[in-house]
Amino acid sequence: MRARVSEGEVLRRTIAQRAFATSRLSAELRAQATSYAQRRAAEGAAQVVIAAELGVSTMSVSRWLRDAVDEVPSATMVPVQVIADAPRVSAGLALVTPSGLRVVGLDLDALCALLARLG
Repeated sequence: MRARVSEGEVLRRTIAQRAFATSRLSAELRAQATSYAQRRAAEGAAQVVIAAELGVSTMSVSRWLRDAVDEVPSATMVPVQVIADAPRVSAGLALVTPSGLRVVGLDLDALCALLARLG
């Protein structure tokens, strides 16, 4: 645990050396801060704690962690076979009455029987 606090302190001091508090971090410093934030989050530290350790806003830590997840490559693509002439399964007929009753999946005989029964 002491190594993490030490690393966080070094990063906090480096981040504090910016000319303006609102200045963007260099790509290298942001990568170091993101890596630190990921490790601390994996250890169970809350974003507000990580932000305090680094001397930045909670929104910055949240954005770094979110962006780091977005950079992870998606699952490997696998080949698929498309069958163009696959038989289509009929879902049957659909009936929608003026009152909004919707009946789906009946064959013609069952639909006629239903309509006769409804009058």
